Amino acid sequence: MLSPLKLAAGQAWAAWRRYPAVRRELVSAAPGPTILVTGMYRTGTSWTGSVLAAAGLWHLHEPFNPNRRLWPDELAYAPAGAPRPAIDRLVGELLEGRHRSVLKLQHAGRWFTPLRLLPLRPGRVLLKDPSAALLSEYLVRRHDMRAVVLFRHPAAVVASFVRLGWPTGRLVAGLRASRSLMDDWLAPHASEMDAVAGRSDWLSGTVLYGCVARVLLGFANRNPVRMRRVAFEALCADPEGEFRDLYRWLGLPLDDRFHEVLAVLAAGGDDRARASPFGVVRASAAMAGRWRSDVPRAGQSTVREAWTRFDLPLYREPAEWDVDAEEAG
Repeated sequence: MLSPLKLAAGQAWAAWRRYPAVRRELVSAAPGPTILVTGMYRTGTSWTGSVLAAAGLWHLHEPFNPNRRLWPDELAYAPAGAPRPAIDRLVGELLEGRHRSVLKLQHAGRWFTPLRLLPLRPGRVLLKDPSAALLSEYLVRRHDMRAVVLFRHPAAVVASFVRLGWPTGRLVAGLRASRSLMDDWLAPHASEMDAVAGRSDWLSGTVLYGCVARVLLGFANRNPVRMRRVAFEALCADPEGEFRDLYRWLGLPLDDRFHEVLAVLAAGGDDRARASPFGVVRASAAMAGRWRSDVPRAGQSTVREAWTRFDLPLYREPAEWDVDAEEAG
């Protein structure tokens, strides 16, 4: 087994050796609007962002996640009608190539790599950030971004919340505390939000997802040129066709790298890579329906009943569930 020092030295050597080619790729990327990949947590944003970023983009990983210490509030909301200097300042810095601790590129993980140390202004930027979901309309309107907005079956999303111990009740309480968000979008769901604010379970996870999905659908419907709704299940069923369509919409090059990255990120990789809940390798043909074997019937009933109350035009058909509406209710 290599010692930590030898491992770090090997990583540094590989990063510096590859840097000239990587730099040429990044600065020569075809110009175009900044790309935002967002959606509720656990909807496939990391996988989607990685496939799109393979086109030679400056790939930034969750700069609006408070854990990155660049932005204070999780799932913050900002109406697009008025400027928010703090958002504008952070976006400007990110597009200039600053804050490289959130850079998600090969050979950029350590502070001593050239991508972290040397001056470079990227050609085109991709932000992968579900924490910015409720900022997405602000970002596409005021910064002329293009947003890919992911949706996924609520049973799959909430099952992942429960498995990972996600603080869904706390996040719902944070949304409830935003007066502008409640006034603009979520006032009809105040009582449901109040009922789950102190919980972290199937119900609170569904209410959280329902609230965020309600806002994201509204954003996408009134910004059809700048925002594209994408179903995770559609990506899984036909990754080449769906990603090819996204590449064309975003003006990304459909070259050999497109097929190479799909072969790795959509065809499967090894078992250990697929097992990571935060990995981006996917055996896509099996991913969309895997929740059916993971979600207990009682959990699915809870999710479907709560999801129905949001009256969203998503995942409402009987064939999309293993429990019927009467059982869920």
